[in-house]
Amino acid sequence: MSKSVKKKLIIIITALVFVIAIIFVFKVDNVNVSGNEICTKEEITEHYTKGLLGDNALVIYLKDKLGAYNNIPFVRDVDITVKSRNTITIQVYEKALVACFYYMGEYVYFDKDGMILETSKEKSEALPCIEGISFTGFALNGIIELENEQQIDMILDLSELISHYKVQADRVVFSNKNEVTLYCGEIKVFLGNQELYDQQIASVSDVIRKALKNNLSGTIDLKDYNRGDKIILKKNQ
Repeated sequence: MSKSVKKKLIIIITALVFVIAIIFVFKVDNVNVSGNEICTKEEITEHYTKGLLGDNALVIYLKDKLGAYNNIPFVRDVDITVKSRNTITIQVYEKALVACFYYMGEYVYFDKDGMILETSKEKSEALPCIEGISFTGFALNGIIELENEQQIDMILDLSELISHYKVQADRVVFSNKNEVTLYCGEIKVFLGNQELYDQQIASVSDVIRKALKNNLSGTIDLKDYNRGDKIILKKNQ
């Protein structure tokens, strides 16, 4: 074997060893995610570590600096930091969404001011869906449009209260009499038709949390609730 061939083989072997070392030495084993409420840690981690060598710290660093990652629904921005060759941190900045409604095959998500910031075929489990309201259309970064414009303030007030008190509501349903019912897992909360829902939501939020934690089901009637009234969960038989 000639010297030139040996030299080429040495170069090739050295390069392969270097590549293999990079693959194994910089394999990410620990991903710390913070700032996420709507998206799960698993969703964030999978998005930034999938694909060929996707779980390699050097690859993640380069892809982030080159802006090679696609946007994630509900996420405004992220900061990725390589803490060590096996650990990265992902700081998530989510869009300030409070609720959604279903329209023409999509879930339309809006913020506390009624501005539409996201649309998706998927329903986020972290945000309630508004039902029983006639939405007439939408435009991204525009204000929600309703057949009955007087209902807008009511929807925004309720949505922000649910978000503020971290009520685990799946659905907010309006009847044809404009009466509101919250559906929180197996718990149904009757709120009725009120000008303001501050007292009801503030008072019932802890009750709902404890009931869900204990896998309870039933109904809570707050149609005639006054501050200081006892909240009763009528369990399903």
